[in-house]
Amino acid sequence: MTASRRTRLAMVWVPFGIILTMWALLYLPHLRTSPGWYGDETLTHHTSRNLASGVASNFALWNTFWHPHYPYQAAYSLVNGVFARLAGGDIVGSRFFNTLLALCGGLFIYFVGRKSFGSLAALFAATMFLSYGQTIVHFRMSYAHNAAGLGLLIMTLYLLRKAKSANDWKAGLGLLVAAGSHPLSIHGALTGLLVRWRKPRAWLPLLVPSAICVVTSSAVIYMFFGSWLFEDLAHLKDTFTARGEQDGGGSRAFLNFFAFVSQDWFHIGVFVGLLLCLWLRRMAAPVVGLLVLFLLVRNRQNLVVFYYQAIVILPVLCLGWAGVWRFCETRVRRIAPRVRRVVLVFYLLPALLCALALPASLSGTIRPRNFYWVTQSTDEVEAAAEWVNERTKAGDVVAGNANIAWLLKAETVPYLQMATWYGLPTQGYENGNARERFRFDSSVENCKFAIVGDIDRRWTFGEPNVRSLALRMESEQWPTVWQGENYLILANPRFMPPR
Repeated sequence: MTASRRTRLAMVWVPFGIILTMWALLYLPHLRTSPGWYGDETLTHHTSRNLASGVASNFALWNTFWHPHYPYQAAYSLVNGVFARLAGGDIVGSRFFNTLLALCGGLFIYFVGRKSFGSLAALFAATMFLSYGQTIVHFRMSYAHNAAGLGLLIMTLYLLRKAKSANDWKAGLGLLVAAGSHPLSIHGALTGLLVRWRKPRAWLPLLVPSAICVVTSSAVIYMFFGSWLFEDLAHLKDTFTARGEQDGGGSRAFLNFFAFVSQDWFHIGVFVGLLLCLWLRRMAAPVVGLLVLFLLVRNRQNLVVFYYQAIVILPVLCLGWAGVWRFCETRVRRIAPRVRRVVLVFYLLPALLCALALPASLSGTIRPRNFYWVTQSTDEVEAAAEWVNERTKAGDVVAGNANIAWLLKAETVPYLQMATWYGLPTQGYENGNARERFRFDSSVENCKFAIVGDIDRRWTFGEPNVRSLALRMESEQWPTVWQGENYLILANPRFMPPR
């Protein structure tokens, strides 16, 4: 074997081994329970699992996949649900699928990005992406944002290359992955067109795959649900617009952008790196990364705490680290050609991040920034679910939150949805829900048990019109039949044996 062939093989297998090892150590230990379960995640898991079983549901409601409460797309939900079913319906299956998306992100940054930035710079960016704390937290959880982030990354990596048919189709396939996952892919489409604005021949390859995906999915949904689809699209638009005016109106969008970029040294680094990419003429990375980020903070003020929504752009932002490497290597080479490898010292950064993250990964103690709203004890939730399962059967109905619902045999109606059964609007359901949208009787009277968890006390019962449900149960004197530190279960007197 020639020296050049050995070098080429080393450039493939050594980086692959580094990325795979880092992924296995940081993403797989204690995957099922670390971090704790969060409502948007368990909603995604439960909905995905049901879709893979042939039921388009959002707990008690039929699901169009365009409602503001569940706008995540059917393609991602189906694949996520298949992985869940392969794990016997357990959340570890869908979480494992999402860790694979992180692994793919690291591999794409290196193997595709090295043509634009060089091998060492691409490997640096890949390891920075995989070892950053927020990447680890959120790619361990079931979020459609993860697949959207991978899709926008793939699109950007191929837009960094010369505008020709093969690259533009591959960029379009990346946008397809994003479009099959989350409506925020439209930000990627807009910025992708901006990158290829002077190349009209690239527009069709870039947009056609995702357009086919969205149109086909919407046509199937319309076949089953008819005008509900258009009602939900209008509601989603209104919600998005109202949120933008509330969180990002006037100068607030720029303040939100500054707050996000300055949240830690990692984000300051990627911001500087993306600006350096302008100097390096790697235009796609800063155009997609910075503009999509601005559009996100224009609509979301709380991205720093509820970071999972920023995951749609985090992989692209991490290309900024390749820009940092490339710029520094270029400057050092000009000043002192014989010591240009001094930039290898940058690898201490991902090594440090990995060392800091590894103890929490191996001990199962990873905590997201929004920990206050995350399941405080997964063991307690499983104990409560076991108690309910021993006293219910398929077809029974209980009231409760998403964090316990996926563990139950009975049908579960969340309190927000239950409020709309009585014609009361609430958060996420400002337009209410017509009775025909419900899959089953979701009244208080039809619930055998009411499960009150940490998230309900800390958030749900504070939302409009939800407290009235608790007052109704109180007036009917529902007794407490099970109680833990964070959870309690109330029994409906209608289903209790007479004394």
